[in-house]
Amino acid sequence: MSLRLLVTGAGGRMAQVLLPQLRRRYGPMTLLARSAVEDADADDRVQLADVADLDAVIAAAAGADAILHLAGIADEAPYEKILASNIVGAYNVFEAARRTGVRRVVFASSNHVTGFYRCGERIGVEDAVRPDTHYGASKVYGEALGQLYHDKFGLEVVSLRIGSFRAVPDDHRQLSTWLSHRDGLDLIVRSLETPGVGHLVVYGVSANTRAWWRLGPEAEALGYAPRDDAERFAAQLDGPHPDDSDLRQGGIYVEPGYGGGYW
Repeated sequence: MSLRLLVTGAGGRMAQVLLPQLRRRYGPMTLLARSAVEDADADDRVQLADVADLDAVIAAAAGADAILHLAGIADEAPYEKILASNIVGAYNVFEAARRTGVRRVVFASSNHVTGFYRCGERIGVEDAVRPDTHYGASKVYGEALGQLYHDKFGLEVVSLRIGSFRAVPDDHRQLSTWLSHRDGLDLIVRSLETPGVGHLVVYGVSANTRAWWRLGPEAEALGYAPRDDAERFAAQLDGPHPDDSDLRQGGIYVEPGYGGGYW
């Protein structure tokens, strides 16, 4: 498929997994990153800039059909840093898309927008947001921008509440939250290519036996049917799974002191 794609946060961990596969499918891409991108191809257009710089994002978006927005701080941090990278940065991406005529934005949201639900509760995108951090709240804002830019300007947006994107689960929480590399790539590709999406919010999770999140009609609209299940790794992990406890889905993110005591 011919698709002129801009990837923000191209130097990040998730991008490093996705870029080779996306390049094979779409050809050379525009890559926006704050520092050198090790996985860049000679034919890629690499722009070194911060996503908080609107002019730089507009320049990167020029000529693109779609933006895969992976840039931002992916953990709790001082509010000022979250503001610049995740809130201003998200606005800049949507605004750049509007100004340059980009057709679609795929926004990397996070499962931490609902981190205060109890472990074992089964929730979907229709349930109220309950962010567990400034980071989680910044992703709520990004989803809201996606809805605004769709309703007001007709931009097509898919907001993906990404779980734990790993080759294999690292701990017992990830038996519920795991998104395998294979399923994650499939979800990204479908989010970029499915016609007429409007604005969809979808949990990025594999077909885990212990999943806390329902995929529902939004995933069906993308044709997303994950194939991997974290359960096959359960015997390799020590300790009890949190489903029957009073723990929250966000794990340690819900603790007031998490991330260095920024409160």
